[in-house]
Amino acid sequence: MAEQVFVARERELAQLNEFLDQALAGHGQVCFVTGEAGAGKTALVTEFARRAQAQHEDLLVAVGECNAQTGVGDPYLPFRQVLGLLTGDVEARLAQGTITQENAGRLRAFLRVSGQALVDLGPDLIDILVPGVGVATRAGAFLAGRVGWLDRLEELAERKAATASSPGADQTRIFEQYTQVIQGMAAQQPLILVLDDLHWVDASSVGLLFHLARSIQESRVLVIGTYRPEDVALGRPSTVPTQAERHPLESVVNELKRYYGDIQIEVGREEVGEGRQFIDALLNAEPNRLDEGFREALYRHTRGHSLFTVELLRDMQERGDLVQNGQGQWIAGPALDWGALPARVEGVIEERIGRLESELRETLTVASVEGEDFIAEAVARAQTLDERGLVRQLSGELEKRHRLVGAQGIQRLGRQRLSLYRFRHNLFQKYLYNSLDEVERAYLHEDIGNVLEELYAEQTEEVSVQLARHFREAGITEKAVHYLHQAGNRALRLSAYQEAVTHLTHGLTLLETLPHSPERSQQELLLQTMLGLALIATRGYAAPEVERAYTRAREICQQLGETPQLFPVLWGLWAFYEVRSQYKAAREIGEQLVQLAEQAGDPVLLTGAYFALGNTLFLQGELPAAQAHFNQVAEVYDPAQHRTLATLYGQDPGVTARSWSAAALWLLGHPDQAVERSQEAVTLAQKLNHPFSQGYALYCASWVHQMLGDAEASRAQAEASIAVSSQHGFPFWVAYSTIQHGWALAALGEVEQGIAELDQALAASQAMGAGIGRPYFVAMQAEARSMAGQVEDALTLIAEAIEVLEE
Repeated sequence: MAEQVFVARERELAQLNEFLDQALAGHGQVCFVTGEAGAGKTALVTEFARRAQAQHEDLLVAVGECNAQTGVGDPYLPFRQVLGLLTGDVEARLAQGTITQENAGRLRAFLRVSGQALVDLGPDLIDILVPGVGVATRAGAFLAGRVGWLDRLEELAERKAATASSPGADQTRIFEQYTQVIQGMAAQQPLILVLDDLHWVDASSVGLLFHLARSIQESRVLVIGTYRPEDVALGRPSTVPTQAERHPLESVVNELKRYYGDIQIEVGREEVGEGRQFIDALLNAEPNRLDEGFREALYRHTRGHSLFTVELLRDMQERGDLVQNGQGQWIAGPALDWGALPARVEGVIEERIGRLESELRETLTVASVEGEDFIAEAVARAQTLDERGLVRQLSGELEKRHRLVGAQGIQRLGRQRLSLYRFRHNLFQKYLYNSLDEVERAYLHEDIGNVLEELYAEQTEEVSVQLARHFREAGITEKAVHYLHQAGNRALRLSAYQEAVTHLTHGLTLLETLPHSPERSQQELLLQTMLGLALIATRGYAAPEVERAYTRAREICQQLGETPQLFPVLWGLWAFYEVRSQYKAAREIGEQLVQLAEQAGDPVLLTGAYFALGNTLFLQGELPAAQAHFNQVAEVYDPAQHRTLATLYGQDPGVTARSWSAAALWLLGHPDQAVERSQEAVTLAQKLNHPFSQGYALYCASWVHQMLGDAEASRAQAEASIAVSSQHGFPFWVAYSTIQHGWALAALGEVEQGIAELDQALAASQAMGAGIGRPYFVAMQAEARSMAGQVEDALTLIAEAIEVLEE
């Protein structure tokens, strides 16, 4: 049968065309193509895109793919690939055969527009989601004459190189700029963005998908995602052993249904007529004399399953059950025995691979250890083979004859050439990998890990997730922990907090298997400290996991003696006790922080220490002393020099000190200054592009306006905090800002809704262990009930607030 053939699926193609028609009319759309492995999801979307481009000469298509081995822990993977294609990075896809020459030509020509959009609307994406040098190089190769935005791109690249140690752009900025870039591009030419295999998607990409989908409703953009429902239903491994977490894609798909309606197209569960139609169309793609009996038997055997049918026909050709007559027509062979054929697609794969020469099978087996995507040079070095010779084998026998792999193009690392390949389907890779026993796997994972270290040299962070996996499976725990630490650090810089929690937790779990030593203790200290920051963002300050991480880190500091890690560890514990309303413990740690910072004379430490002690003094009612410490932060804080503070503390002390100073100013009788200082905090947080600090500042601004009695302003700031905190997964700020929002609604006349929000949000904050501000919040509940005429309930709540204070 033909190597590349698409048949039937007219109903699904018609559905996709309906979505495209809406998008071309300026009403952006999102849809999902779902089905089990091998059902034909990718083939359907590929054919749809080909036909759509044939009908619309200005339509562009860009595809991003999630990865089974690394996708869950590799932030923004499919969106990086999409942006690369839209800025002309097409050679790898051309070599792979996953885009047409026509689409590649359109994407190259589009670089004149996409480069401008990137520089104007997405400067922070450069060298985070797309390499600036690569864009500049392609501009020189594809565009006649020097375009105006190229100078600006080179300036941005130089500036980023000079500030390489600073934290990267936060998620809010990434989401906003990526969306703006797509909107800007779509204003010039319509776009189809395909996100393939979303069952392997990382959490940050899910967040970006939701933000993008909510923002393209007036743009000429169609976003198509594909995934396996059964894999999504299984959820994701939890940081708690034996438990599973809900798959992040599930809630996003459900939420998008509310906005867009019916957005799912299911393939692979055809009615009898559709499955048989697929069989007939596939067979008739080439000349044949296969009768009705053969066709019916083939349908009964495969039920029209796309991958199973195609691979079974290939297997039948190889074993002589299908042969060509003198006229070049396919006919049934004389020895055809349907009972002897594999009953499942896995059986077909086993037979096809089983007929490979031993040398070719060994090559593919080594490649399967690297994953569905693999590097030819890595496989060659792991086998001590000639690299060029292996490339010839892969592109010749294994691609053109056996159709088991496909070339994806070339990547350059300095002077090193990397030849990229992918298995035609992940089921081929899984079969080969599962054929290895535990001992063989360990040796091969070690070989591949060592080779990747050698190839990537100083750029191992790019493949830190892969390296961690290889050394973990090889049983080389020290290296696995090292690369999990590296992957966690990278995720924190990208504000990809959930990925950071995953990597760091896995690192700590592996570390427990190593014998005790000073080196192990130092490594655990670094992991626990970073984990504490990530947990504050994802679980809230007062979560028990936060206390466990920082308490363990302090124990290690005591074992190791004097260590620079003591300060951030104590700061994390201070934040936990502060939000838990354990002010005596918080004050003791705050005073220790100030002592350590003043001894060191380090402005970076002083900003955090002065804020911590000032915050505790504020909550203990010592307002002048608190304000003095907030002013000390202002004296030593320099936004231009201290951009890394948000990474160290998880929040920017310049923002937080201004926020609490505003509250102190109001309580000291300076309302105008309070509003001005609060706005300074919000503005600074926005300039820093740090989402956690933004949620913090907006909440505090809402609080200040609530104390001033300005319900409308309080509601607006609370809504802004809820939006940014919900988007990035900050449950603490969602709960606290919802408390403010509930009060504002009640004050503005929506009393019942306000009371409901207050009650739910206060319960949520208490569930996280947060006690900070509780008496004040209970008093707000009482005020809302008095607005509803529920006087007795209000008095009961006032009594409760007083009781909490007396505790």
